[in-house]
Amino acid sequence: MENSATAKLKDLRKSAIPRLTVRAMAEALDMPLGSYARYEGHGGYKKQYLPIDFARKVASVLARHKVDPSEVMKLAGLVGSEAEPEARKIEAEQPPVQFISLPVALPSEAALADMFESLLALVPADATRAEAARILAQRLPSGFAAIGPFAIDQGLGYSTGAATASQSPATGHPAPVPPSRT
Repeated sequence: MENSATAKLKDLRKSAIPRLTVRAMAEALDMPLGSYARYEGHGGYKKQYLPIDFARKVASVLARHKVDPSEVMKLAGLVGSEAEPEARKIEAEQPPVQFISLPVALPSEAALADMFESLLALVPADATRAEAARILAQRLPSGFAAIGPFAIDQGLGYSTGAATASQSPATGHPAPVPPSRT
């Protein structure tokens, strides 16, 4: 017989928009797939309620996917009046959404590849996928800045400005200039 908390957890995960797989949920929680799957599996998790700290983490992840955090907190045994303050706190901790609209001119594929190589050099080999993503997200603006300014060349399209030498975001030293193809 399936535990009602595990069945409801599975239903809430599946109701996420966009929908989350078990693997995606485990990654978002920064825990091994098998550990998370135990909470949803038949006979894996036998307690009536989820641990409160685990429920908070799950609620935080699912809140980013349009799932009401109070529904998740109920899986920890909280009743409506107890679940609501927890849900408000989780919702308040969610990063604000910022909408911007910008015209974008991306550098060449080679310049982007060089930039990503430099950024990946900043990620420790033992970093989890979530840690690597955070490091890359933090350094991406400096990676683009290091490529150099763009100038619109009326007849030829976009080109990087030659006035400023770009620097590698990983080392702070001038980035190597690719050899000319002419």
